[in-house]
Order: sequence, then C-alpha cells, then structure tokens
Amino acid sequence: MPDELNKRAHALEEAFFNKQNQELMDKLRAREVAAQKKSDLTAVTGIEDGNVLDELVGLGLDAKTLVALTIAPLVLMAWRDGKVGAHERAAVLRAAEERGFTQGTLIFQMVEGWLDARPEPTLKHAWMGYVKSLKAKMPADAYDALKRDIIERSKRVAHLTGGVLGVLATSRAEKHLLAEIEAALG
Repeated sequence: MPDELNKRAHALEEAFFNKQNQELMDKLRAREVAAQKKSDLTAVTGIEDGNVLDELVGLGLDAKTLVALTIAPLVLMAWRDGKVGAHERAAVLRAAEERGFTQGTLIFQMVEGWLDARPEPTLKHAWMGYVKSLKAKMPADAYDALKRDIIERSKRVAHLTGGVLGVLATSRAEKHLLAEIEAALG
C-alpha cells in the first residue's frame, strides 16, 4: 500500500506543479508580449512613460493601429487635389519610416498602396470615428502629443505643393482638410 500511496502522491504533485508551471509560463509569455507591444509603441510614438504605455496596451492599441492613425491624415492630405505629387509622396513615406516602418515592411507597403491608388472615402470617416473614440479613452498627455504630431505632419504635407512655386502656402482645399483634421482631433 505505501507504494501505491507514494505513486498517487507523486502523481498529485506532478499534476499540481505542472499546472502551476503552465500558469507561470502563461504569465511570463503575457509579460513578454506586453513588453514587446510597449517597445513597439515607444518606437512609433516616442512615449516612454511606462504607465502611459500600460494604458495604451490595455486599450488594445498596437503599433500598426497607431501608424494607420498617424499616416492616414497625411495620405488624405496628399490626395486632396486628386493626385499625389513626388514631394508629398516622399513626405508621407518619410513619416512612415520615422515611425519605424521601412521599405519592405507590411505597413510601409500599405502606405505605398494608399499613395499609388486613392483610398476609399471611407478611410476619412473611419479615421475620424477612431480618433473620437480614442480621445475618450487615451491618457490626455499621450493624446495631446499624438494630436500635435498629426497636425504638424499634416501641415508639412499641405505646404509641399501649395502657393506660388510651392512656397509655404496652402490652398483652400488644404486649409479645409486641415481644419477637418484639427476638428476631428478636438
């Protein structure tokens, strides 16, 4: 009987510790995934505050979503007159690269696709809806930094082909879109 009892005790211990080990491994993997997401968000946003990054990860934001959020208004600005000029294209692609997405990455290819073929009008509405929802949930400091960045980059793209010989002027259509972007961002 003692052998049977020892076997059962051993089986009980194995089952218990295997479950505990699995739970620990799951927690470790979740921490690693969260750390990678935070690292990716830092690369995209420049935000280094751990608490803010935890909140962003908690909201389900990832680097791809934030790239789309920050690049979409630039693409819309580039297309505002029905075609994308070489300088506008370069500015939008440079913005994607500054976010850490270089040639060959899926995000970069997506942005190139947006510049090659005019995006559907639903992009603007989807972007505006997302911004409204994001503002209500995102920490104010992080949102304000994101807002400033989007507006500044949108203005840069708008200025590239405006005015006489492209000298720092914006057209009426560009001004209108900039106002829409600023209003959507609140």
